[in-house]
Amino acid sequence: MLALATPLLSLALGAAAPALHDIDWIPASLDASCDLTDIDFSDRLHGFATCAFSDAMTTDDGGLSWHVFGTGLQQSLLFAHASSTDELYSARLGFYHSTDRGQTWEELGGLSNTFGSVFDVHFGDAGHLVAIQGGTLLTSDDGGAHWDTRWPETQDVYFDELHFPSESIGYASGGITTKFGSLGSVLRTEDAGASWTPLTFAHGQIAAADFFDDDHGVVATQPGELWSTADRGDSWQLIGATPDASLLMDLVHRTDAHWYAVSLQGCLYETHDAGVTWDTGYCDPVANALATISLRAGPAVAGGNAGVVLWENRILKDGFD
Repeated sequence: MLALATPLLSLALGAAAPALHDIDWIPASLDASCDLTDIDFSDRLHGFATCAFSDAMTTDDGGLSWHVFGTGLQQSLLFAHASSTDELYSARLGFYHSTDRGQTWEELGGLSNTFGSVFDVHFGDAGHLVAIQGGTLLTSDDGGAHWDTRWPETQDVYFDELHFPSESIGYASGGITTKFGSLGSVLRTEDAGASWTPLTFAHGQIAAADFFDDDHGVVATQPGELWSTADRGDSWQLIGATPDASLLMDLVHRTDAHWYAVSLQGCLYETHDAGVTWDTGYCDPVANALATISLRAGPAVAGGNAGVVLWENRILKDGFD
């Protein structure tokens, strides 16, 4: 908390610091500590985030201030989705639903009875969901009450992210790194998750990914490289090294050329030329890892360990794209 409270206090007291409107990234305030794992917004004001140690948090002002609370789920949650101000979803050992803004939770679909963490869930139309559990890909057509296996767990094939640039076209990405090497995994679906095609990716474990449309996407690897595709993952082209050779934990895009990334080393980066060059927006002074970044509220909101949450303070400035 100290890393967050000190800059805000300096601003409030009028210390020798830039005016608030001149600061690109504002540290958010939290009423308790949270090691943030995922973040989502239902609209420009209301957001939800999951934390380690069974906690979660909500915001009513677009991510500038957060209320941390216990979920009672007895697990470090990995996934957050806000369908509305009150209707929230979280996941790790199972897939959980709340209709009272996280005060009470019910498990949907019994996934906690199956081995493997639920890393990501895609929410499609009319109750259609796609989920990653361990190395298995699942779908549901009733909002998560029942699940069907669409890609069974396969040796050395692992996933932790889903991206659906359209309702039918989607990608699952991930991989594994051991003393024997680093393996990347990418699968593509063209029927909303009902079937999957494995794609060749020989460049190491994928730590973060984003897809701009059905054909174009970018991934960051554990070996510290950025690769792009323009043909639905059938081939990949090297962009270059990740910024500062860091391990990127999340990637999001505003346009095909304007991207944001956060790193395990605690830095937030931005590129305006599709990853060729990067600017550093923030680096945590004690290297608290940044785990996730979201654009769903309009301004970017990023977060990670030790209550570090950053809010983009320039979305209405002249020249911002």
